[in-house]
Amino acid sequence: MTDPCQPFEAAMRLLGRRWAGGVVRALLGGARRFGEIRDAVPGITDPVLTTRLRELCAAGLVTREVSEGPPVRVEYTLTRAGRDLRPVLDAVERYGAKHHELLEYFGG
Repeated sequence: MTDPCQPFEAAMRLLGRRWAGGVVRALLGGARRFGEIRDAVPGITDPVLTTRLRELCAAGLVTREVSEGPPVRVEYTLTRAGRDLRPVLDAVERYGAKHHELLEYFGG
């Protein structure tokens, strides 16, 4: 029998990676270019954003589309599975706002 906690733990490992939630949150508004995502997630560095985008694409949450140029244009978009995270991220945000004093322990 499979572990009933496995899907939860797998989702938390993916979304718990530093900046992953912020990147998904930035894409909830629609397709964005790399620089637009970077601007929407204050504090993220280019190398970390590159890594997160690759991970999210590999996980099937984000797609990367290259439009032939000139200039070549690369845009990132959430897949249906990525868009399905909206209520999850909204709930986490509400929790953080409601219990902000508890989150200060983690530097929030």
